[in-house]
Amino acid sequence: MSIDANLDSSSRIEEVIGEVSRWPGIAVADHRYGGREFRLGAREVGHVHYTGIVDIAFPKLVHDALVDAGWTEPHHVVPHSTWTTFRVRSDADVERALHLLRLSYLYHALSRIDTPEGAAALEAVDFDAELDRIAPPKAVRGRFAALRERAGY
Repeated sequence: MSIDANLDSSSRIEEVIGEVSRWPGIAVADHRYGGREFRLGAREVGHVHYTGIVDIAFPKLVHDALVDAGWTEPHHVVPHSTWTTFRVRSDADVERALHLLRLSYLYHALSRIDTPEGAAALEAVDFDAELDRIAPPKAVRGRFAALRERAGY
């Protein structure tokens, strides 16, 4: 990778960090393997590396649906986990990275609706409008519908 490509990746990742850091309840901190991580309370929503890598863990059914649909890939280091890796290589990839992180954010908020940070995050977003905007694969929408029903939201 050239120096210019590294600078491009770094600036795109900075754009992702800037956007995600504005989401209600998100705390941004250094990640133990470099880069920055995003937390909603005790839960990690995902993390980024300045080389252009975005790593996000999803529940298995969501993980599998996103990978099968080509939205992301199995994790670059631990491919048999439920972690995924998305590579930001162009300006257009910034939007997909944000959509993946937003899905994780919504999932964690819904999973933790009984906590102050989960409730506050859900209060600040129009959940259905967010899913419509992101337009995830059908299986992902189904998983979110089941989780919403279970959470009573």
